[in-house]
Amino acid sequence: MFDEVDFRMFRGTIKPWEELFREAAEFASTLRPEELIGISHSEDSNDGVVAVWYWAHRDEGQDPERDR
Repeated sequence: MFDEVDFRMFRGTIKPWEELFREAAEFASTLRPEELIGISHSEDSNDGVVAVWYWAHRDEGQDPERDR
């Protein structure tokens, strides 16, 4: 098993910011405190993105895209 930085992205041009942040917070709440690195956000032309950055624990050879 090894650790690597991973992220989960919440994005939407139609969803309000409150919904994007709520979804990100719900996901972040499933992580242990030591796994959470941080939460960032960005906006460009009304396209909002919230990213939750965290330490992922993977077995060697496991596909990181499988868990998204």
